[in-house]
Amino acid sequence: MPESSPLFKAFFESPNGLCGQLPPISEISKMEQLETRLHLITLGNIIDNTPNLKRWKELITLEDHWLLDSSQVAYKTSQQIAQALKEEKIRSPQHIARVWWQICRGIQGRFAGSIHALLKNSDANALSVQNYLHQSRTTFPVLSAPITSARWLDMIHRAGKIQLTNWGKLRVALPEKQKKAALLFGIHTEQLHPSISLALHVWESSCLQLEKDVCGLQNCPKLSPFE
Repeated sequence: MPESSPLFKAFFESPNGLCGQLPPISEISKMEQLETRLHLITLGNIIDNTPNLKRWKELITLEDHWLLDSSQVAYKTSQQIAQALKEEKIRSPQHIARVWWQICRGIQGRFAGSIHALLKNSDANALSVQNYLHQSRTTFPVLSAPITSARWLDMIHRAGKIQLTNWGKLRVALPEKQKKAALLFGIHTEQLHPSISLALHVWESSCLQLEKDVCGLQNCPKLSPFE
């Protein structure tokens, strides 16, 4: 299970985070409205499914915005969505406005605007949801891609506070540029859990060889032994 990984424990369970970086889930999980949490996680993952903390902080400001309500977004134009993202200073690729419109139309048309209902339609089984999205690629563009859907479901489970069965079986391909760092943690597989991939990304970009009480990672490969 991913929870047994020292990277997971440091990034997602340590009070100090990994390399001084905390995951973007704590503030999201505090949102009272379930659908708001799920929509924010969904929009965030189609914009950028890396642990870009600054990007997630920007998205959290949308908590009361219609952009996080499929039943409203579905009846807007992609131009209106693009303008709203611009006004709210949410940086995103140009095509995201139309992608978000298409996804919200799918959620509204098939599940009355509820992402929770989409999940329940597949018995909240992470692998079944992923397969459903794969079979509905036209309705759920970008989100249905293997890596994006895996990262999305990982966050749905952890930050959305939806207990998904088979969450631990989610996998993403190990990028070539991460393989060297992965070997330092004894990771020899070509695929790994999305939460470990995110933590590895943070470690690669943020490790400053901090004291273990600061970085939260025991036996860091860059500091062995700790001073």
